[in-house]
Order: sequence, then structure tokens, then C-alpha cells
Amino acid sequence: MINVHKMLSYSFVFIVPIRDETCANVIKRSAFFYESYMFCGSIVILNFIKTASIFIPFFCLYGIIRLVQTMRRGDRLIEAIARIGKMVLEKQGEVSVIDQLVENPGYPSCVLISLRVDGEGNAVWEGCEVEECGSDYKKYLFRSGSTRGINYSPTARITTIENTYDQKVLGWFRKVNRVMDDPFLRSIEHVLVQQQEAILHEMKDKLSLSGERAIVSLKINGAYLYGWTPFQDAFLYLVNEKDMELAAHHQVCAICGERKETVIGKLSVFRFYTLDKPGFITGGFDEAKAWRNYPVCLSCKSHIEEGRKFIESYLQYRFYGFSYLAIPKLLIPAGRDVLDELLEYLVNGKKDIRIHQDQAESFMTTEEDLLGTLQDYDNSLSLQLLFLQRIQSAERILLLIEDVLPSRISELFRAKKATETLLYREGNHPFHFGFIRTFFPIGVYDKYFLQVVECVFQKKALPLSFFASFFMEQLRADFHDYETGDGFFAAKTRQAIAVMVFLEQAGVLIRKGDRVVEGKFARLFEAYGGQLDSKEKQAVFLLGALTQMLLDIQQKQRGSKPFLQQLMGLKMDQRAIKGLLPKVIGKLEEYESYYGGHRQLAEEISRLFLSSSPRWKLSVDELNFYFACGMNLTSQVKEIIWSKEEQ
Repeated sequence: MINVHKMLSYSFVFIVPIRDETCANVIKRSAFFYESYMFCGSIVILNFIKTASIFIPFFCLYGIIRLVQTMRRGDRLIEAIARIGKMVLEKQGEVSVIDQLVENPGYPSCVLISLRVDGEGNAVWEGCEVEECGSDYKKYLFRSGSTRGINYSPTARITTIENTYDQKVLGWFRKVNRVMDDPFLRSIEHVLVQQQEAILHEMKDKLSLSGERAIVSLKINGAYLYGWTPFQDAFLYLVNEKDMELAAHHQVCAICGERKETVIGKLSVFRFYTLDKPGFITGGFDEAKAWRNYPVCLSCKSHIEEGRKFIESYLQYRFYGFSYLAIPKLLIPAGRDVLDELLEYLVNGKKDIRIHQDQAESFMTTEEDLLGTLQDYDNSLSLQLLFLQRIQSAERILLLIEDVLPSRISELFRAKKATETLLYREGNHPFHFGFIRTFFPIGVYDKYFLQVVECVFQKKALPLSFFASFFMEQLRADFHDYETGDGFFAAKTRQAIAVMVFLEQAGVLIRKGDRVVEGKFARLFEAYGGQLDSKEKQAVFLLGALTQMLLDIQQKQRGSKPFLQQLMGLKMDQRAIKGLLPKVIGKLEEYESYYGGHRQLAEEISRLFLSSSPRWKLSVDELNFYFACGMNLTSQVKEIIWSKEEQ
């Protein structure tokens, strides 16, 4: 124990390579420190609080390191998005910030409220007119806001004329004139309120003739809103209003690394970044200093916004109950041309950029995605997979998989190809993550499914015991209908085997060393990797095949499979498995089929049982999975023990 009263003058220094004060706050809360300073990427913790004797555990440093790693991952993701946005804007040439922010209203018609403002600033309403929106939508200066609030300009989609006029048009002027107090805008608001009844009446008349969905906007002295500086200034103010609530001046931007006139600390581009809890704020929980968390200049903010817009337009995919963004990231400066080429391909669909394959494919879903393209590139860039969950206006990161290299993607495509060749020789069952999702139902095992996805891309090891329980839950559910000839059990078992083969080929399933496989079935066992690596596993697998042969005989001679009752719903333990072999042999003798290949197979199973360890280190789920695999691959066992003529 350390007496804190006697150590108030002592200092403890933790050298942690971070760029802000977040970790200092973690230490402060965990170890009861009360004052911290940052310098040169290090944390200096000074003094303890005056309290009773307390032991300060150093394991809190592990939590700090984990937090730092998470922060750095977020930094790299945002930087990659900003780079993409910057490259897109550079391709478009000189584009103003407003041009980036303006949205297409998507309605065919526009009702324009025409006004005339004289040199003294007096506004007069001249009437309303309807025009087609066309492709030049920027002139309306439209950008949607919240459903119940105002937009970023007086331009709005018309729902009901009265509500839209009062809430979106007049509401915009009321808010802007409270904070900006511009005489030009006040004059326009005055005439819009004064002539409200007449304007609404004429708008209704114009829209009754059109019958199309329409927006409402203003036209002043023959010019649209885009051409008026006061409206542009108000537009930018409202866009940045929330971000500017937390800002600092003459500070360094975390994205470009340059000292800028203004940096903001409440970036609203991504809604998973919040400061609504004190623990999220650096600087001693002082919200005024929260800009230090992640300072971003307004220029880089526009790059991030454009990058997100591009990614959501071209790189957003649906994925078995989830949505993910595939974000390419430049790893070395020499790879800029490669990234530029990739962005060009995404926008224009230039398939000739691809090197090897004539048609893109994917193992993520049955649809084409970026992975089929990236496998042909070198490791000058990587891919970040961001799985987001949107709940109303909030966003939550479910999973971020970083730095997936093209070489790793190529490995996964080779694993996919090997799996299809081994199990689906006819070539009409392309392997994809839907096979894995089968055993992790949507809304039930989402967390575990995403864990598997991460392990596949990051090449993290998982044991078969992890999957066995998920496999068997689904297989047992379909096993009850197997006697009636329902094909789901067989098809789903084949899917489980495909998942096992793919994961082993991809380097995910743990192998317990390369054991020498001997005997007549050695080639078959080796074909399915290192999972059939023990005598007991091989015996259970072959027993499953022999049992299926018996069931086929029963089905042929009796039209049913009564022996299925002996399989205990695929919940057999070691004792039940060993006791099953004599039962199968007895039934084969009853059907006068215990000779030739059946006898050879039974003898091989007996030999494996005798040479296996007395106590098997396999769970009930694992035992029954290997048994089901043997049942499913009976045809391949038959190819070994019988010639084609005998079959």
C-alpha cells in the first residue's frame, strides 16, 4: 500500500504515444489523479489527491494502450475518407464549398416566389411562377434539414402548402434574422409575412394546374438564391452552426497537420462521434476544451463530407442484415495512381482496368463488390470495412476491419475457389458469406457472425469447437425432417463442411500440427485439411458414412429410415458413438449387406476406435458434427471402397 499523504510531492510519469488528453482522463478516473498535462506525445501525471492510503495498480496502463489503439484506428479511417474526398474534388476542378453542400431536391417542379428589392432595401412581392427544376438544381440553394425544423435555405420540398410556407420559409427567416440581423433579409421576411395570405392563395392556384411534386424557393430581382451573398452566408452559417459550437482558433488540424485560422471539435459528418458524456471529453472534462479530441479545419471537413458522399454512393453494400462501407486507403505515396485508377473505375465502371478476371465476383454476397476488383492490385493500398448501424439520427459502429490488403483478398478468393472445387464440382454453388450466415441467424447471433467476419479478413485463428455448437444447432433443427426426405439437412450439412474447408484454406481454423495420415482413406482425410487429424475424428467420420449407407439401404427396401431413431437426434456422446457401430453392423447383416465394402469400412472404423485415446477430448457438438460430415460425404467414401462398376 502507498500512503498518499506522504507522497503529494512525488511525480509519476507514464510515457504513452498519443496525440491528446483522453488517456490522461482514463488514468485520472482509474487511479484518482487530479492534475495532468500533455507534451511531446507523453502524459505527465503530477501529484495524487489527498485521500486515504491507496494502491495504484499499473494494470491501468493496459487499458490506456487499448484506448490509444482505438483512437488511432479512428484517426486512420477519417484520414482515408478525407483523402478520397480531396481526390474527388480535385477531379471536379475548382468547386466552391457551397457547390459541395447543395443537394438535388429531386422534384420535377419549383414554385418561385418573385420579389423585387430596390436600392434602399425595400422589398415588394411581384407574384408566383412555376418552372421545371431541370439539371441546374444548385441555383435553388437547396439542402434538407430536419423534418420538423428548417432547411439550410428557404428552399423546401412542399408537403402541405401552409405548413411548408410557415415552417420552412418563414421559419428560416425567423431563425436567421435572430442571429445575423441582416437588413436585406429582414426586408424580405417583412414582405413575406405581410403578403402571406395572397402568396399562399396564388401558390395553390399554380400547383393545382401542375399536379406534380414541387419545391418552393425565392427569386429576387430575377436572380435565384444561389446568386445572393446574404443567402450564401446564411447557408454556410447554418451548415457549420452545430460544428462551430465547439471551435478554436490558430490551432493545428488533425487531418492535414497544418495550423489553421479555425478548427472545429464537434465534427457532425459522422454521427457516431459524440461529446454527450463527460468521459468523452479531454481537458479535465471541460467541454470548452473538447476541440482537442479531434480538431479539424473547415477545409478538411469539406473533404470528409465529400469523401463520405462518394463512399456512400459507390462503396456501400448490403451484407446479410448489415450495411458496410468499403473504404480504400493509400498506404504509400507511390500508390496514389492506383487509388486514382480505382476511383475512376468505381465512377465510370471501366471494366478494362481489371487485370485477371473477365467478370467481377465476390465472396461477401452473391453480388459484385469492390473485393473482386481489389484482389488484382498490389499492396500499395488497403481496404477498411466499416459496419454501421443507423438508429434514427444516430450511428453506431458495429465493426471496423482495418488494413485488409489486396494480397489477403487474393488469398480469400483462392480459398473460395478451392472450396467450390472440392465440394461443388458442378460449379453452380459459388461460396460466399451467406454460407456462414446460415449458422448465425440474423438478430440472434449477429455479434458472433461479425466476429467471424473480422477473423476471416484479419486472419485471426478460431478453433472448430467455436463453430461446432452453431453448426449443430441448425443441423439438429433440420434433422427431425430428414426421415421424410426433406433435403434441408443434407444441403445445410454440405454448407457447414464448405464453411469448415473455406476457413481452413483461409488460415482461420486452428490446425493442431501436421500429423501423418495413413491407411486407405488417407487421401480423403487430407482433402479436408487438418480437421480430421486424430483417430477418433476419422472413426466418427467413417461411422457417419457407414450409417448413411445403412439408411440408404433401408430407404430402398422399406421406403423409410427407422434406424434414424438410434442417432439420438445427433446428441450422441463418446459412449453412444462407440455403441452405434455394432448396431449398424447388426442391421447390415439383417439386410444381408454386411460384406465387401461395408465389411472393410466397419473393420477400418474398429481399427481406428482401438488405436484412439481412451478419453476423447471432443465435445458432443464436435462428435456429432464429424458424424454428420461423414453422412454427407458418403459418396466420396464409396469411391474409395468400391470401383465404379461395383457402385
